[in-house]
Amino acid sequence: MRNNSAYAFVLAFASVQALFVACTSSGSKVGAGGADSGAEKPDSGGPDAGAQAAGCTDATPFVGGAVVANRTLTKACSPYAISSAINVDGNATLTIEAGVTLNFAQNLAVNVGAQSAAKLVANGTAASPIKFTSANSTPGAGDWEGIKFWGGVMNGSSISYSTLDYCGQSASACIHGQGGVKTGRVTVDHATISHIGNGANGIQEDDVASNFTISNCTFNNVPNTQTQRYAISVLAPSFAGIDSTNTFNAGAMIELAGDAVSATTDWRNPGAPVAVTSKVSLDGATAPVLTIAAGTTFKFARGTSFEVGYSSGGNLKANGTATAPVTFTSLNSLPTAGDWNGIMLWSGGQATLQFANVLYGGGNTGSASLSGDISVAGSNARLTLLNSTISNSATYGLYIPCGSTSTVTITSDTFSGNLNSDVGPGPTGSSVCP
Repeated sequence: MRNNSAYAFVLAFASVQALFVACTSSGSKVGAGGADSGAEKPDSGGPDAGAQAAGCTDATPFVGGAVVANRTLTKACSPYAISSAINVDGNATLTIEAGVTLNFAQNLAVNVGAQSAAKLVANGTAASPIKFTSANSTPGAGDWEGIKFWGGVMNGSSISYSTLDYCGQSASACIHGQGGVKTGRVTVDHATISHIGNGANGIQEDDVASNFTISNCTFNNVPNTQTQRYAISVLAPSFAGIDSTNTFNAGAMIELAGDAVSATTDWRNPGAPVAVTSKVSLDGATAPVLTIAAGTTFKFARGTSFEVGYSSGGNLKANGTATAPVTFTSLNSLPTAGDWNGIMLWSGGQATLQFANVLYGGGNTGSASLSGDISVAGSNARLTLLNSTISNSATYGLYIPCGSTSTVTITSDTFSGNLNSDVGPGPTGSSVCP
């Protein structure tokens, strides 16, 4: 026989509990592609996708899908169990409040502007950061894809005071710009990126001129392998967006994946070695000036070079100091002479290297005109060396062709370990020109 008193108590308790769980409608809807809102998903300890916190006004829990109208993810409804990719398009802005946690199921991403104009504004605070992480109860590196900015991303998109954990998958990144992102559309500030997936980068910019602003960020658990993953990966025109305020774990590197600088700009010391994996050039009709800050270290892969003024003009200024030189060297962990081709000045090229180290170059041994740590290949090139070290070239330390009319000034420099000669075979060299 049922105990009527106990039964009445259970009914009363269930009614009270329902009052706390129920939400009032705000008119928001789950976008196309969203999964069943009642499906139970692991979320690292938060409520399941069908539950709502007290104070949440969403009629239906947000689990991902299409966002084609302005939407705000609120702390009151957090944490969010994301079971479908979030796709922001249709001129919409997705705003994420400080203190929100998003737990992503396996292999999901946030896509911003893949189909049309869109914006992401994810600005936490120091006391209440936003958290993007894995929904797995035992999370692993690369569980979810990350945040992807596409060609439609609008100006003002930003991620700040946020953590991105267990993100990034092969050939992608935790924060990835691709598909024609315009200059200056994205700002990343005070972001902490950890546990990056196999073959992925922390932040990656595939577009020539996307030029994210990256400042005050912290990169953890980035391995020091030379060919696998980097904290940041950019092309040369976007390198200027990397500030000097970022923090990296020991051994982490930044990838400079080649391309050309065609406008005057400054490169700050990013705080980690820079792996140069393809040729970098400085050239343009206006003879752009590239100024490199003291303490910056570039490590060049085999066959790569830094070329100045090949077609029109360019002016390279490496402004090292006695205690913080600018270094151009080999990417190999055990460097040897000729690991990379060196710095090359063509007829339109100028360079002033003060307190600079240029090491292990001269790899272009098959060329009669480019054969040194530094090669002054053009007849009208101008080079000033001051308090610099030029060493361990597979050919000349400083290559000057016979009969050259270039202008070369050498003051208080050190040459050592260069296989052919320190300077030559041109007029100021020790070698005899034919």
